Order: sequence, then structure tokens, then C-alpha cells
Amino acid sequence: MTDMKLTIIEPAATIRDNVMKLYRASPRIKVSLSLLSLLVVLIASACSDGSNTDTFVVSGTDTAPIAPYLSGCADTQSCASNPTLAIDDARPAEVNIPSDYNTETLYPLVILLHGFGANGSLQSLYFGLNTRVDTQQFVLVTPDGTMNEFGRRYWNATPSCCAGPDEEDQIDDVAYIRGLIEKAAATYSIDTSRVGLIGHSNGGFMSLRMACEASDLVTSVVSLAGSTWEDSASCMPAEYPVSVLAMHGDKDATIPYAGSVTRGFPGATETIARFAGLAGCNISNPSMPENIDLDASIDGAETEILRYSGCAPGVDAELWTMVGSPHIPASYDVEGMNSVVDWMTRHSRIN
Repeated sequence: MTDMKLTIIEPAATIRDNVMKLYRASPRIKVSLSLLSLLVVLIASACSDGSNTDTFVVSGTDTAPIAPYLSGCADTQSCASNPTLAIDDARPAEVNIPSDYNTETLYPLVILLHGFGANGSLQSLYFGLNTRVDTQQFVLVTPDGTMNEFGRRYWNATPSCCAGPDEEDQIDDVAYIRGLIEKAAATYSIDTSRVGLIGHSNGGFMSLRMACEASDLVTSVVSLAGSTWEDSASCMPAEYPVSVLAMHGDKDATIPYAGSVTRGFPGATETIARFAGLAGCNISNPSMPENIDLDASIDGAETEILRYSGCAPGVDAELWTMVGSPHIPASYDVEGMNSVVDWMTRHSRIN
């Protein structure tokens, strides 16, 4: 059959939302979620080429794969109004919800991954995410990594950072975090088209690994002072475009901005270029918008922005270079960190 695509004027995310509204408005109608996904595909594409990857086109933009829909309690109107504030029995993770939490609202999900030796609570305080749950309206999950033999918590992200002995290398943190996303969707009123991860250092490595290996669930990733696999082929399991924001201080002495050949990880510029490529962006000519203030300990707007264009619909890839900033900035500008959270939670894609 000749491949034929239907160009649609309405944003793809709007189509998804309208379909889901119909589903939620008629909970007694036993419509399968796979049928809903098929409906979205049929709206966007008249015929396929026989492959397993569905695509959609929005007003003449490039095509992008449609991730499978993750269902949750919001889809069956079964979310509790006073849900538990911890999920997972084996490795419990704390959960913060807005003080005015309402099951009629669909909230973005944010999962915070701490740096090596830290924990979820400390990392949340450092970024100030716990206070932003109310002001910026999202559900925050703060898990803890596994304790190593020296009593320091870590994520098994890449060989460069930060598992140790062979038994630590066997920890499947990808499966653990995937499980947290699924359990959060089953417990809280989550917009499953907005699932963001934010991580620092080892947590940044882990967040970027999730963009590779859990791209069916993860919509956006913010990595502060993190990096990715030494070999770009290791990220090839990524099937769906994920918005990635890499933030890195150019004076970072722990995870050098330029990367490390001896330790086996690429620099910040190469890292974001790889994820921009996976997102279908035009990697040859990124733009540089006006600087912003992110590191409050440095005078002025020290952070330079490198922004890629032409990405898959609804997807962005950016590098924010904090000029003169170390591995752990002393403090963050309030509006600058608000912008980070806004960047992460606003990215939505069709499911």
C-alpha cells in the first residue's frame, strides 16, 4: 500500500487529550487503551508502511514515533483523594503532592534522582523542589539509590558512574525507576504524557540512561553535571524522542564539562548533541538565545543557552552552560530554577 500521511492542524497533544476526555467521560464503556492509541494513530496516519513504528505529522513538521499510552488511576477515575505519600514496598520512595491536590487535575510527574552519596530528601532541598510542588503544581517522587559497601547511595547508571563491585553492577535501577513511574500513575492523578526526570551528577547519568532505555515512559530529562555512555551505540535502545536539558558548570572538577577519556564519558556539548540527534533535531546549526541567571552565587546572567531546532514535534534539546560554575553551585536563582522546572513539566508528547 502506498504510504500516506494525513497532515493535521490541531496539535497532536490536543488530539490525545480530547480522546482521553471521551474515555474518562464514559467510564462504563469498556474501551481498551490499545483501541484509544489506535484511534490516535488512525487520526494522524491513513496508512502505514507495515513497520511497527507508528508516526504522526503536525502541520507539515517531521514525523515522530508515538509512544504507547501508560494508563493510570486517572483514566478510570479511581484515584484516591488522600493517597499514600510513599510508593514501592521493597525500596520505598517519598512522594510530595500539592496541598490542594485534586483528582480532577492531571499533574506532571517529576522523579528526582540524587547525586552519589546523597539521598532524595537532601537533593530535593538542594534544588528546592519540595517547595515548588505547590507553586508549580506537580507530583514529586524522591527515591533513594542503593547503599554501597561504604555506606554511600548510588545509581547504577553507566560504567563511568557510579556502581562499584560486580554485585553492585547487577542492580537494575532502570527497572526500579520504571516501576516507580508505573506505580505513581496507578496511585496519583498523573498526566502520563508529562513524566520528567531531574538528576544531579550520578543522578544526571541515571536520568540520561532512562532517556535511552525508558523512552516509552519518560517525556523529559534534566541532567545537572551528568553525562552518558562513552559509546553512543549503548543508547540505541531509545525508541521515542525525549526532551533533554543538560545543565553543566564549565568549572566542574568532578564531572568535567569537557568529559573524560580516562573515565569514559563524553563532555556536555557532545552529550546534548547525541540526544538532539535522537530527537530528530537539526544538530548542525543550534541557536544561542539570551543568557539567563541560574547560579545565584555568580553575578549577572552567567548561563549560556545552546538550543537545537527542527526536533520531533513537542520535543526540545538544550545545553545550559553555567560559566564559572562548579560541580555543586552554592545556590540557585529563584526564577532560574523555576525556569528549569517549567522546562521539564511543560514538555508533553502524544501517547
